[in-house]
Amino acid sequence: MAKVEQSHGFRRFSGMIVFILIAATLWLIIKLSDTYTVTVPFAINYVDVPASMLIEDNDQEVSATVTTSGFKLLNYYFKRQSKRKIDISVKMVKYKKVDDRVYSYSSRYIIDEVADFLSSSANDIQLTDDQQYFNMSRLASKRVKIVPETSFLFEKQFNYYGEPTSTPDSITIYGSVDDVNKTKEVRTKVITRKNVNQNIITTAEIDLNDALTADVNEVEVSVNVEKYTESEVIVPIEIPENLNMHLYPNKASVRYIVAMKDYAIINNMSFKAIADTNDMFFNDVLPVRLVLYPNNTQIIDIDPKEVEYIIVK
Repeated sequence: MAKVEQSHGFRRFSGMIVFILIAATLWLIIKLSDTYTVTVPFAINYVDVPASMLIEDNDQEVSATVTTSGFKLLNYYFKRQSKRKIDISVKMVKYKKVDDRVYSYSSRYIIDEVADFLSSSANDIQLTDDQQYFNMSRLASKRVKIVPETSFLFEKQFNYYGEPTSTPDSITIYGSVDDVNKTKEVRTKVITRKNVNQNIITTAEIDLNDALTADVNEVEVSVNVEKYTESEVIVPIEIPENLNMHLYPNKASVRYIVAMKDYAIINNMSFKAIADTNDMFFNDVLPVRLVLYPNNTQIIDIDPKEVEYIIVK
């Protein structure tokens, strides 16, 4: 009998909770259906600014008086404060110059963006001023070189052939005088590849300092790749003409890496080794220096690195 009474009491309590929830929901719907007039702030974010110009006060705020339903105001209050902003496209608005760096445009653009934000009608929104103002000035500019950044993992015997290049090979950067003057070159974002065994042509974004803008955001990068082989030549070790001496040994072996396409054009005449006699009176041996070699080779080793000598009187 007690269990029956307990179950009956629980059903009455549950029914009361449901009734309260329904009543609260109906009250909320009625309240949200009402029309309210409120003044709410919006941050203005200027976008599509010409690359050669700088908006000096891109932290403006405007207060809009809105007359609309509570439902539509939820679009505003349910967003975080950082999201309560409207974008004004400098490219789209019809602005006019008022002063040296001051420009104005119709508040109608603001009203339309606020209406879109609230999913409301532009007729429900009012601003105090008919015109909005912002400061915009011309930036310093300079043409700088583009340096492609690459990180390749090559197949065996393959490697870069020359430096990666970009098209265009330079861009115009814009910014403050200090930021522009201290920028000597700009780099691309790193291009990565694996198992590379052929030429690469791809696109890469420009990696710019946040304080700078540029007339180009992306470039075409070309990377020449070749197969390499190891080779060796024997060259005489030369001495200054004004010295009469014998070297032991008097020849050196030069080991180098060269691209297969350049292999046939490299020979022992492409290299020059000398005995460094600058400190000859203080040492029993002379260092061997390689003073000439093709720029399309990579030197692995020269042997010997030192030679003995005898001065002949």
